[in-house]
Amino acid sequence: MKKITLALACTSILITPMVFAAGSSYITGNIQIHDRADFNGADTTSTLETGHTFDSGTTLLVEFDAIQLGQTTTSLNDKGITISNASPAYITIGVEQMFNLSNKLWVAAGYHQLLHDGKATEYRPLVKIGYNFSNGISISNRTRYQIQAYDNIAENGKDITNDKIRFDNNIAYSFTDLALNIKYNNVFYINEGDTKRNSMEHELRATWTRNGVQPYVEYRNQQDSVKDTYGHNNNVLVMGATYAF
Repeated sequence: MKKITLALACTSILITPMVFAAGSSYITGNIQIHDRADFNGADTTSTLETGHTFDSGTTLLVEFDAIQLGQTTTSLNDKGITISNASPAYITIGVEQMFNLSNKLWVAAGYHQLLHDGKATEYRPLVKIGYNFSNGISISNRTRYQIQAYDNIAENGKDITNDKIRFDNNIAYSFTDLALNIKYNNVFYINEGDTKRNSMEHELRATWTRNGVQPYVEYRNQQDSVKDTYGHNNNVLVMGATYAF
């Protein structure tokens, strides 16, 4: 009940200052080729996101993640029966409010609701801060608390939480004489679950910052956080595009 109250409170606070006026919209999507199919249940997945930012600085967004396009994997359940790992996409509904503290420094707060198979899976309050330098370099941080909607129950009756804190630390450079942006994102997870360890991911993206559709290519290295397979990484090739209008 406390988690539901937190979700409603965050959403109410952020939507209150929103002004439904002119703004800009975007849509972005990609295809991801994994060398470990067990990370997402398939060797090829896709992500699709769209959103609108109002003149007030409020952004509403929806994302469909882990859309399984390739061959799905199988595993054994607790009864030794082979089952398919085919799964519906994860859906994120979010609201964020941005505040410009100067012409270079900005902060934001938001809330994301993660849904899977028609049910709430995680409650995700977040904060952001960023700074844009005059030489084309920009840095930012997003800290997001990912609270599980339902904890697992161990044999001894104790709750097993899988709550985690995610830190995204970005550094990017936009070339002045070339329509190109290079961005590195370091993702660090503090996993509070008993069966997981803290983990790190690396993301390196190059975006063609042309007018209109902006294609990008990205390399990701995702670290496994499960104790039994810790350190066995997933390498991902991401190809996508973004369009703002």
